[in-house]
Amino acid sequence: MIFCYNCGTALSEKSYCTSCGVSVKKYKKIIYMSNKFYNRGLEKAQIRDLTGAVEDLRQSLMCYKRNTQARNLLGLVYFEMGETINAMAEWVISQHYQSERNMAIDYIQTLQSNPTLLDSLNSTIKKYNSALNLCKQGSLDMAKITLKKVVSNNPKLINAHLLLALILMQEEDYQSAKKELILVRRLDKGNITAALYIRMADENLNTDSKKSKKKDENAITFQSGNDIIIQPKTRKENTFLTMFINVAVGLVIGLLVGWFVLGPIRVNIQRADENKELADAYDEINLKNTTIDTLNNRIDSITNQYEAIQDQLNAYEGTNGAFEGYKYLLLAVSEYSKGDSMDKNQIAQYLDKIDDNSSEKLKEEEFTSVYNMLKGAIGESVANSYYENGYNAFRQEDYVTALENFKKAVEYDKENVNALYYLACTYMANKDNENAKTYFNKVIELAPGTELSTKASNYINEIDAN
Repeated sequence: MIFCYNCGTALSEKSYCTSCGVSVKKYKKIIYMSNKFYNRGLEKAQIRDLTGAVEDLRQSLMCYKRNTQARNLLGLVYFEMGETINAMAEWVISQHYQSERNMAIDYIQTLQSNPTLLDSLNSTIKKYNSALNLCKQGSLDMAKITLKKVVSNNPKLINAHLLLALILMQEEDYQSAKKELILVRRLDKGNITAALYIRMADENLNTDSKKSKKKDENAITFQSGNDIIIQPKTRKENTFLTMFINVAVGLVIGLLVGWFVLGPIRVNIQRADENKELADAYDEINLKNTTIDTLNNRIDSITNQYEAIQDQLNAYEGTNGAFEGYKYLLLAVSEYSKGDSMDKNQIAQYLDKIDDNSSEKLKEEEFTSVYNMLKGAIGESVANSYYENGYNAFRQEDYVTALENFKKAVEYDKENVNALYYLACTYMANKDNENAKTYFNKVIELAPGTELSTKASNYINEIDAN
């Protein structure tokens, strides 16, 4: 049933609202188009064409952002693809538009009631981001080991399977790469990137197979005892003419051996050039796809933010209350959805601007769940950044700046031993011995037997002696 956008009355088959008289002809067409894209997305999701389903569901929401069925389904598809942050974001927005009788509420509560699952998903996201950084640094072996752990803990994380397959193809292990890509196609039949990788792997496998077949087609191999014997399929009698021909052929081969010995090198160079062309083609395709997805995400995000802000102006208490909190949360989700090109420090700035005490609305489980998941996803990287800033300030004896940065580093990564140690040293420099002892004890607890632990013990003894 469709309701009037002006007065909320249920609409009839007429082209105007029978209650307030406003024209709803175009409005009905928009709703119809939104539902059409939703139905197409549902059909694709049912046959596991997840990529196609995402595209259609986004189109549905562009037509009508309050289509909670389309938004809930989009969240489910994201969750099935291993993109938990995007899924939670869609469900939170859906709950905002429909606070009662909404399946999104059940989805969020299901996740929140299973902290073990949330921790596991957070861990896999951190490891996947770590693998991406290792790839950028050229440490493909470590990246491969990390990605195997990721796909083992979260087999639905499609991007991890694709990155692992790409590394395996770089190592020319096309058979193992193809197995990973087949798993992706089972999860998402419409994944274009997986289809491209499979074609590349098949081409290389066919090339190797043809070379092996051509090498063995004129010989027979059999085993005699512990020896393997290779002999031609046909045998010819050794005549004088045959011997003469063999000698002549040997002379020709001897003259040309200097040329033909370069053959393998020439083949390797040609293969390297072909692989480079394929890699360049992939990079270009991937860059275009990433650009398109980024632009679409930005359009969706900006549209949702604008509409949400307009709806919240009258619903929330003051412009500095929950409205500000939701605004910065949506900005953080928008930045995170950029994938590899996201700025983690920018996300941290948005999260820092959220005032948890400004409104009871910001303490709702749906809000804090997305807030904590974002914080966990960027925690390690942001913590390292704050630690470096704090360490530089500490060396310059700027203890105010150092204390602020070390606190932030510990907030984002509670097990960052270096940040905890220097936070304690900063408190000690500021004559705050109680807090200094507290954090020195945490260093001893987290890193027993290390050099930092020994130093922390010495400082505690020094404080107690005074």
